[in-house]
Amino acid sequence: MITIYYYCLNMTADDERFVAGALKELAHHLNEEQIKLPISIKRLGDEPELTKEVDAILNRLNEQSYTFSNCAGFVQYPFFKDGIFEEGVPPKLLVYCRPDSHIARAALREKPSAKRGANCGSFSAAYPPKDQLKSKFTIWHEAVHLLLLRDDDKDECYEPYPTYAKKGDCDCDTCIMQYEPNEKWDGKCSLCSKIIGFLRDLSKNCRESK
Repeated sequence: MITIYYYCLNMTADDERFVAGALKELAHHLNEEQIKLPISIKRLGDEPELTKEVDAILNRLNEQSYTFSNCAGFVQYPFFKDGIFEEGVPPKLLVYCRPDSHIARAALREKPSAKRGANCGSFSAAYPPKDQLKSKFTIWHEAVHLLLLRDDDKDECYEPYPTYAKKGDCDCDTCIMQYEPNEKWDGKCSLCSKIIGFLRDLSKNCRESK
């Protein structure tokens, strides 16, 4: 079982319900027959002491010298108790915040092209523009990065330079791992065969490691 904690930073209760619903919808989709990847979705705020420790690490992103990658390297420490992770594997943390938050600013300092969200290791931040706050696209995109934990950019389905066109190995026009939703996107969780293959491999590894 892979656990994704979500944390809505300075957002409304309605925003939090939306994020929880989007992540649960993704978990349901990935646990279906095609991929069979079991995912548990947890609200960080339900664990006050854990939230306090995570906040202390996230708040360091207010420091100009403290990078998004620095934060990703430390943000797992609070989840590590008595020498183990609760589920036996490192949990993932997705923070949902506004595009003017200190988290978004730190991510953009490090990678200016990260206009909607950023990921490093087991830490992702989703900060879509104000007119897209109710779009599942960015949440799903960053959550899939969390699951795959790749550092080779093969789970990105767009070219690394403007205009960030769809890569040739992405065979789905509405794949959520493209740079942004296009006019064909219908709000559903669409994945290309390449990403599905990566997730199937992850699912197989999870079953074999039990």
